[in-house]
Amino acid sequence: MAEDRALDAQARELHERRYMVKLGQRIRAIREERGLTQQAVARSAGIATDMVSRLENGHYTSPGLRTLLRIAEGMGVSLGALLPDSSGAPSSAPESALKLRLGALVHRAEPPELELLVDIAGVILGRAQR
Repeated sequence: MAEDRALDAQARELHERRYMVKLGQRIRAIREERGLTQQAVARSAGIATDMVSRLENGHYTSPGLRTLLRIAEGMGVSLGALLPDSSGAPSSAPESALKLRLGALVHRAEPPELELLVDIAGVILGRAQR
């Protein structure tokens, strides 16, 4: 029984470690897509630069919700955009990268450009449904 609990704890710790690595990779990808430095993210989030670095490298094992919210807000994304899928279902890396690129472009767009992007997306999606 104690051995089962120890194995469960090890499995949970491994899962948490992998999740933190994925979280760091997502934070880095979003930061880079937005053309931000670690210093800029840290400054806008009100946290230390080394905390951003440790998060991105998977070495910060227990960031608080407040920290993650600050980072998300500092990069102009939702908290959900930072968090990797915890279900274990593999996501398409190229598809995720494209979504991040599109999100970064939309984030930088001015209202007239946003209207154009909406029109273009509508045409493309309309054609895809035919």
